[in-house]
Amino acid sequence: MHASTLKLLQSRATRRLAKTASTVATVGVLIATTATVATASTTTSSTTGQVSIGTTTYQQIDGFGFADAFGQVGNLEAAPASVQSAVLNLLFNPKTGAGLDIVRFGLGASAADGGAGNLSDQEWLGQQAEKFGVHTFYGDAWSAPGEFKTNGSQDNGGYLCGVPGETCAAGDFRQAYADYLAAEAAAFAHAGMPLTAVDFVNEPEIGPGYASMLMTPAQAADFVPYLGRALRSAGLKTTVACCDAEGWANSTGFDGAQAYTQAVLSNPQSARYIGLITSHGYTSAPTFPLTNERPVWETEWATFEKWDPAWNDGTDASGLSWADRIYTALTAANVDAFLYWWGTTTYKENGDNEGLVILGTPTDPTAGTYQASGRLWAFAAFSRFVRPGSVRLAATSSDPNLDAVAFRNGQQTVLVLVNNNTSNEQVQVSLPREGPSLLATSAEPYLTDATDNGTAEPALPVTNGSFSANVPAGAVVSYVIGGGAGNQQADQRASRR
Repeated sequence: MHASTLKLLQSRATRRLAKTASTVATVGVLIATTATVATASTTTSSTTGQVSIGTTTYQQIDGFGFADAFGQVGNLEAAPASVQSAVLNLLFNPKTGAGLDIVRFGLGASAADGGAGNLSDQEWLGQQAEKFGVHTFYGDAWSAPGEFKTNGSQDNGGYLCGVPGETCAAGDFRQAYADYLAAEAAAFAHAGMPLTAVDFVNEPEIGPGYASMLMTPAQAADFVPYLGRALRSAGLKTTVACCDAEGWANSTGFDGAQAYTQAVLSNPQSARYIGLITSHGYTSAPTFPLTNERPVWETEWATFEKWDPAWNDGTDASGLSWADRIYTALTAANVDAFLYWWGTTTYKENGDNEGLVILGTPTDPTAGTYQASGRLWAFAAFSRFVRPGSVRLAATSSDPNLDAVAFRNGQQTVLVLVNNNTSNEQVQVSLPREGPSLLATSAEPYLTDATDNGTAEPALPVTNGSFSANVPAGAVVSYVIGGGAGNQQADQRASRR
């Protein structure tokens, strides 16, 4: 771990939750939720619910993923080959792992120099991801170089010289910063990992003591055309993203993603270059749509308590709670993609929940061991089956404690049910009376709970457009309806909406 990364994590404690050293016992082989888990109390009784999948369509899904910034990939790259293989399969394999299909790269100075990362830091992970068919890469800069900023440092906030209201004796660095980012994007493209979009700022509302840069919504709208023109001049198809805000909603005295979205899309000069709206979930969760004019991605979110791999222990770090977060973001905020913070972490990175998988042990962070969390399997319940290009369908549940979200995935229909009840639920599912569902003869369930990680269950017969299923208490069940396991890429997209 680089000293700069430790500085990053220590400084985060001043604005988020305090981190403590983990005391969770580890194992030398994969155990997906090995800690003693307090699961929902399951009884032999059950309730009965009705779930109906409609024909109304909503957003098209771009995928699910995680970030690799501040040198995290170096820990996995340095691990034994057997650990590398196992963890990469956990993250990217759509048959046995989570099937994650988006990687968010840091842009700027190298992690060794205190930056979010550059191509040399992250190329290995991108190459490994591509072996699993991942081709969606997103780049985000935490800060401009210090010489381009009002405070002369890549850390501690500071503004980009030349944006409205900010001047520097050295001059206006808006064009220089745009060219700098375009050159980074070109380097990724030349390495065979073209970036879908580039964001020029990260959590611009705050200026903590690591790589960071302040930028108001109006300043963001002012800078977007510079970056858009620079990317085009470089011959790249990469679009501009904005603005990886710390949270979804505005609050008194605090601009959230709402304010940044409105600023860049209401300004014709910036709107022409904006291809993606991005935000995190920290200060405000994704519970409402930011816009229907552009794809919207939730690009970072985590909890920061000590490492907790449990599926359902009643905490906000548990797998079941993250299944609920993903469900809400998809159905209430209409997000096109949902990303966690880090894919992997280690016990020397404070041993907390910033990763989906942890490497090493509390006493030996470099030990050749690993442990997956319930959060990873919550992602898998969606990402393994809801492939890029899937389109969300209307779905209703008669039980408010049974979340239901459905998708058309090529010639398949995918239904994900999240049972927050403390008892099993017998469910009658009605399918759309048009499209591929008309030909469905079976529904293939995949169970995720405290003991099952996307385990295939016996197929259920579909009769007259309906099937009956039992959803265990505190479980997520993903149903693939209409032929074959839900591991195949959906048909290539034509137009987005």
